[in-house]
Amino acid sequence: MIRAAALLLLAVAGLAGPTAGRITDGRQGIPGVRVYPDRQPRVAPTLPPPVAVTDAEGRFRLDLAPEDAVLAVEKDGWRRELVPAAEWSREIVLHPEPGFSKGSVLLVRLDFPDEPSRVPDEALRDLLFSRSPGVASAANYLYEASKGALSLVEGRFLKLRSTEHPAPRRDEHVSPMARWVLKQLRGEPLGDCDRLDNRSGAPKPDGKPDFLWIIAPGHPQSVTGNPSHIKAVSLLMPLPWNQHRRWPLLFMTEEVPLGNIVHEAFHSMGEHRVDDLYLEDGMVSTAGIWDLMDGGQYRGWDRQHPDEGPWVADMGYSPSHPMAWVRSELWFRGRFQTSVRHFAVKGRSWEGWLGPVARAPGGDPQWLTLADPRKKGRFFSLEVRRPWGFEQGRIGGRSGPGHQGLVVALIDPGLLSYGDPRGPVRVVDAHPGSPKPPPPRLPLGLWELDDAAFNLGPSEQPKGRSGPLSWEVLETDASGRMRVWVKLDRP
Repeated sequence: MIRAAALLLLAVAGLAGPTAGRITDGRQGIPGVRVYPDRQPRVAPTLPPPVAVTDAEGRFRLDLAPEDAVLAVEKDGWRRELVPAAEWSREIVLHPEPGFSKGSVLLVRLDFPDEPSRVPDEALRDLLFSRSPGVASAANYLYEASKGALSLVEGRFLKLRSTEHPAPRRDEHVSPMARWVLKQLRGEPLGDCDRLDNRSGAPKPDGKPDFLWIIAPGHPQSVTGNPSHIKAVSLLMPLPWNQHRRWPLLFMTEEVPLGNIVHEAFHSMGEHRVDDLYLEDGMVSTAGIWDLMDGGQYRGWDRQHPDEGPWVADMGYSPSHPMAWVRSELWFRGRFQTSVRHFAVKGRSWEGWLGPVARAPGGDPQWLTLADPRKKGRFFSLEVRRPWGFEQGRIGGRSGPGHQGLVVALIDPGLLSYGDPRGPVRVVDAHPGSPKPPPPRLPLGLWELDDAAFNLGPSEQPKGRSGPLSWEVLETDASGRMRVWVKLDRP
């Protein structure tokens, strides 16, 4: 058996320097496609990646570095793709994204006489809206996680100043401050800030801002742990002039890391169908870094300095993707279901190839599920995760066995809640005996489980078991796929 790493080295060898290719729809070339090497996103990259745009025949030429092993390929209206080096020698085929839509942000900067904003407007705009390749921004994250179906754009940028909320301002003051902002917005025409249905994500105005984000000055409690600072939060707020109508909104401070921003944005998209996956007491392992709605919001955590900012450049700048269940079933209440190819095993066993869930759906399943015979509605979930795109983010630069591969979880949708996390996702740890990692570690005592993936190779664990389910990784290939075997015991 040839290991994927060896195949990848063979595929990449000699590809440094000019690389040419062609993007088609399966019949003819697609012009205007952006192609660039998939590198670790950064808030302010020191060296942006090279970018090529396909010509009228869909052809491109790109200068690559020896370490470049995956290409990002994207164009609005087409499903975004990640292409490993093993596939560069043939035409790259893109498929239309019929559900492509733009979501518009009504951004409110809220200042106070005793604490003006410190982060420049342009720095905030870059963190939220930049679509430059290689930049860690909310817009790039959502475009990547939706596989090109959702483009986040700036709608309106308002500045408000309040004298009604003197310091100290803590979590308990967030709702009154948010209500004050809503009062100021009465009568404001929404215009292009209302493009989407906030529950379904469908491109249909619903009388609410697609995204209402309120940014106040101050430090992020999620990083500092200081209760005198404010946590980022998603709220469904009744309108002051119509108590029967609620708008979703985010309230956060200007120095909050990217991971917290998109975590809270996921809550608001679908009006709180997406739940927190972590347990605040930290006594039971949940999804760890394998989901944005758990510790994954803090991926890209280079060092520990809670008492001294700024934090956005080296804390939470490269958040995890959502797991397949969250991405396809919960996010906007199933709006992106077709972005993941799902296969539900009906029998007692199955063997086959699983494609990486980060890629555009193709011929192989990307998400495997099996019903748990012990409880109605509960199921096992298997997906392949690779360190591509934002999932290249690490905690303290750590890597090694278990950091990529097959992620297995037990999921109980009956444990979904709002405001009282009950841990509906429990990831199976491939290396349960591994010691607690050295600092830096995730804030708030969240589980990391960064070595929980099953894989082939030295010190990796190819086999596992959870209750009646057993599985084994049989083979991997240079396209990131894994051939797996699963079996359910009879009750």
